[in-house]
Amino acid sequence: MNRIVPLSLGPDAFFSSYRQTTNDSDWLAYHAHQGIEMLYVHQGRGEATTEDARYPIRPGALLLFPPYQLHKIDVPSVPGTPYIRSLVKFDPRIVEPYLAPYPGLARWFQKLKRGLLSRSYFELGAEARLPGMLQDFHALYAAPGPDKEEQRSLFLVSLLHELRHRVFPPDSRTGSPEGEGHSLHIDRIMDWLEARYARPFDLQALSGDLHLSPYYLSHLFKEHTGSSIRDYITARRIREACRLLSATSDPISSIAEQVGGFGASHFCQLFKKSKGMSPEAFRRTVQQGFTAAP
Repeated sequence: MNRIVPLSLGPDAFFSSYRQTTNDSDWLAYHAHQGIEMLYVHQGRGEATTEDARYPIRPGALLLFPPYQLHKIDVPSVPGTPYIRSLVKFDPRIVEPYLAPYPGLARWFQKLKRGLLSRSYFELGAEARLPGMLQDFHALYAAPGPDKEEQRSLFLVSLLHELRHRVFPPDSRTGSPEGEGHSLHIDRIMDWLEARYARPFDLQALSGDLHLSPYYLSHLFKEHTGSSIRDYITARRIREACRLLSATSDPISSIAEQVGGFGASHFCQLFKKSKGMSPEAFRRTVQQGFTAAP
């Protein structure tokens, strides 16, 4: 049976495990949680599945999962070959204040948090620094003492910097005046959408408020995020619905209204298309901690 594993981050909103090992048994888990997850595979082979993609699990693989993304990890047992992985999970709200001095990294982190990065799967070479950094983070996570939230957050800033500059492909536009201008426009679009995603979308209103043409807005957003504005708004509404389903007992009809003024039936269709299960099933699996195989 697959499992939806609620992410219990504790009072400081962090979780870390280093070289967690499963011996002589299949590993089959179906996760959904409110934090960002980094999974690094030291040993073992299998498959990871999200709502819209499949990725191989094998040594050197790094997978990044944004909040509330359902993902199945399936690693069959192989005699003599344990499944060994390291995990870092954290509430993005804890780290965001520490990114304020680094606007470029902060913009990249927003894309990670919103599931808008161009890639979420990587195969790291033997020279990669990331596994050692995960070990260092776990040592910090496990050590007792005061001010741990600040120390962990600052360490995560360095970990995110490593991901952005050494793991992700370089963006040729970064650093150019044109690229910086485009990034600022994207920031303004994102801020506008964040404030209004639950309302009916009006491209003309966005165009007028930002003093940019509708065509330019749509083209720029698609180029930088890989998503249309309307698809992004739908994904943002679904993400908020996941939060409400996980954290509240609000009825489905109320959540449908809160995230976009939907009727319950239309909302349920959108949610199931996105998540592969009904809102009721998502709430049940997250809150009860298990689900039947999809």
